[in-house]
This record gives sequence, structure tokens and C-alpha cells, in this order.
Amino acid sequence: LRQDEDGLDTWFSSWLWPISVFDGIRNPDNEEIKYYYPTADLVTGPDIIFFWVARMIMAGYEYRGDKPFGNVYFTGIVRDKLGRKMSKQLGNSPDPLDLIAQYGADGMRVAMMLSSSAGNDVMFDEALCEQGRNFGNKIWNAYRLINGWEVDENMSQTKNNAISIMWFEHTLSKAIAEIDEMFASYRISEAFMRIYKLFWDEFSGWYLELVKPAYQTPIDRATMDATRRFFDLLMRLIHPFMPFVTEEIWQDLEPRKAGESIMYAPMPKATAVDENLLMRFDLVKEIISNVRNIRKQRNIPQRKTLVLNFILDENFPAELADVVVKMCNLENVAAVEKKNPAAESFMVKTTQYFIPMEDSIDVEAELKKLSDELTYLEGFLASVMKKLSNERFVQSAPEKVVANERAKQADAEAKIAAIKERMEALK
Repeated sequence: LRQDEDGLDTWFSSWLWPISVFDGIRNPDNEEIKYYYPTADLVTGPDIIFFWVARMIMAGYEYRGDKPFGNVYFTGIVRDKLGRKMSKQLGNSPDPLDLIAQYGADGMRVAMMLSSSAGNDVMFDEALCEQGRNFGNKIWNAYRLINGWEVDENMSQTKNNAISIMWFEHTLSKAIAEIDEMFASYRISEAFMRIYKLFWDEFSGWYLELVKPAYQTPIDRATMDATRRFFDLLMRLIHPFMPFVTEEIWQDLEPRKAGESIMYAPMPKATAVDENLLMRFDLVKEIISNVRNIRKQRNIPQRKTLVLNFILDENFPAELADVVVKMCNLENVAAVEKKNPAAESFMVKTTQYFIPMEDSIDVEAELKKLSDELTYLEGFLASVMKKLSNERFVQSAPEKVVANERAKQADAEAKIAAIKERMEALK
């Protein structure tokens, strides 16, 4: 066997790619290569580390005396939902143009993000494209919502709106700091999921509901301006992942100059975060969720106002009471000295809350429901006590199992006492 004397490595031109794209072979001292070489990051697949990546590094040191890039980000291999590598031979690779036609380019990009965590293979499933399209619809519909609000220039900002804006300022800043950290460590998929949650849950699910004006009533200018500013910042965060819908909305948010694009707009910067405010607001969220659950359980319509009582302690967020009043549609929130056994009650951290139900429940139906619940709990407690009264079980069973049974006993006894107390109050 004799090696061909006139052969060239198949990857030879690829060796020189970081240099040749800036004409660095023929013109080694031109301004472009001096500015761009070495570059920051190379993004490629792990299957060509030896064929391409190693060769570029060797050529860089040989011809430029320096590495061609600082970091290499390896994407995963795209596989179908059965774990097979997508290939023409298997016929398991969808046509990207068909997916774009059905779900939009943004929807398909989201699907890739949702299925690819750093360093792992991409387990692609077409169903994720639908989730991406739905997220695009969520963004568009949120923008349509705020565009439908009428502004009253003479209207004063409510305390609820001022508090809500302050809360979202700190929520956004905390998220930006986390996203920056994820980008810095190349956790791109995690960064997208954090942004996804920020927009879907905190902004759409909470902030917009907090400041949304009542039906056919206007909103104040300060709140509207803050909301549109938040939308601008959120579009910048989402833009690297969903460039089309974000560009469209950003151009419409306010008049732009010719050639101005969100692509050149600076990314939002994190500022100091008031962790205590965020912690107190989490208590508010929990209060609101509990009141909504009671409305749902008792079939109380949202339009009917309620009264919320509480026993005052340090965990009651008094400074945020206006938010609770609006979101729960309350007549008022008032402190009481002792609990009302006839009221629906719940606890948030150490604070006890009560919603008087005298005019909102069918006493006879409620007593029957409580009686059935009491019968079940007493039967459950009897079965637990039977185990615990068995000395052989207590002595031979693992300590963890016995402790679990004692916890069941304590829980059942507490519930039985509460039900009996409530039944007495209703009678």
C-alpha cells in the first residue's frame, strides 16, 4: 500500500475557517481579523470534535499563534421521542419548513429550547412546537389586553397599583440576575424556562391581574406607562429565543426610528432587590389563593363581596392589604380578637384568617357534609389506634413507620376537634 502523494484532508478548508472568513490567510493583518480573532464562542455538535474543533485549534496556533475561540458549546444530537438519532435514512426527521408553516418559526425555536438542556441530546417532540405556539399566542394576547385599556389622564394611581408595580420591579430584577447567571454558565435552556415562567406566571398571571381595571373603566397614566415599560423589557429578554413576535410588538410599543430594531436594544440590567417585599408578597399570593379556593368550594360567585378577618401577628402583610381587597373582592379586611368557629378558616404561615359564612351557606347541607366527614375521620382514627395499641407492632415496626402512624393520629384528632367545634357553632 502507498499513500497518495497528491491528497488533501477532507476537512482542510474547515481547519482554516476562523481565519479565512476574515481573509486572514491572504491578508493576515487586516482590521477585521484583528478585531474578531479570537472570537468568544463556538457552537457545534460533539460528533465533530476531532474532525473540526481540534483542527481549528491547531491551525489557529500554527498560523496566528493564538486560539481561535475561548469557549466551545456542544449542542446535543437531535433525536426523536423514541431516542433515535434523526436521519434521512430512518425517515424520522420532520421538515422544518412544514413545522414553521404549522407552528411558526418562534414556536419551533421554543420547542428546541424546551427539549434541549445543556450538554444533553435533544429529545425532539413535535408536540412541543404547539407549546411554543401557545406561548407566542400568550404574549400576543397579553399585548392586546393592555392595548384595550383606556387611559384617564386625570385619574390618580391607586395604592394597589403602586404596590403592584413596585413588586413587579423587584420580581423582574431578581429574574434578570438569575437569567444573567444562566447565560454566563451557558445554561441556555434554563434561561429560557426562567423567562417563560416570568412572563406566563408573574407578569400575565399576577401583575396584569393586579393592575387590570374593572370592566369598562379606565386606568391611570402612571400604571399604563409602567406596564408598557415592563412589556418592552420583557420583549428584550424573550427576543433571543422568539425574535419575530418580540420584534413585531417592540416596534408597535412606541414610535421607532428608521432602521431601529430590538436586535440592537440593550438587554435589561438587574438592580437591587428587596427580598423582604417579595417574601411578604408571597404571603399575599397565598391569602388570595385560599380565598379563591373557598369561593370555589362554596360556589360563591366572584362578584359577591366577602369579609376577611384575621388574628393579627407579625406575618400579616398589613402594608399590602389593598392588594388582597382588590384581588379577593372584599368589603374589608379586619382584625379580630378570637377565631370564629362558624367561619371558613385557613392559615398562612402563622396567621389565622376567617371568612364569615352566615349568609353564604346552607346550614343543613353544611352540617350533613361535616357529619359525613366526621364519620370518615373517626373510622380512620380507629384503624390507626388499632395499630398503635398493638404492642407487637409498636415494638417490631421501624421507628419511622411508628412515628408516621402517630402523626396520622395527631392529624386526625386535630381535624375531628375542628369539625366538632364548627358543627356546634352552626347548631
